[in-house]
Amino acid sequence: MTDTTYDELLGTIDEFAGKLDPRERSARLYDLMAPLLDRMEREDEELSDDPAMSTPDAVRELRKAAAGEPVDIDAVHEQLTEVALCYSEDQDPERHLVSQSVYAAAAWLRLPAGRKLRTTAYLEGDDEELVPPFAPSAFTEIVDLLAWTRSEQMYFHWEGAIAHPECCDLPAAMGELRAMHVEITHRSNSRLL
Repeated sequence: MTDTTYDELLGTIDEFAGKLDPRERSARLYDLMAPLLDRMEREDEELSDDPAMSTPDAVRELRKAAAGEPVDIDAVHEQLTEVALCYSEDQDPERHLVSQSVYAAAAWLRLPAGRKLRTTAYLEGDDEELVPPFAPSAFTEIVDLLAWTRSEQMYFHWEGAIAHPECCDLPAAMGELRAMHVEITHRSNSRLL
């Protein structure tokens, strides 16, 4: 797989994921995202005057949802989208990486829910653009975003990364994408949501 291009590997991941049961697909994607949750959980800044829940509470509820426990998934999604939107507008690269993690988590919530979820009023009902729409499916859109986030980089579309290598580290993102491919395809003793 070392000669595979970024988009080819995304396609390979998408093809494999498409053969999985939806619950298993969600579980594998959650496992890819889980290492980022601790960073998200440390964010306790109140972003509105009347928050329905804190960000740490939303992350704890996300973990419960992944374990199959009942949660108010709409409230969790709403809090996460608000954090992701606010942090994405920040010029601090660290906060932007947190934003990307939170966007991925919010997008993940829609997979097990199987429906559109409530979002913050800031998004004015348009939550379809939570992750970059450059991959063949919602699953691989999240994987694409995670490749950049797990390599500690602001998201950059792979075609743009080839054209502007000075702006990002495509080999690092590709390394994370390869690692996630292995995690997705070689997972044993999988747990279902």
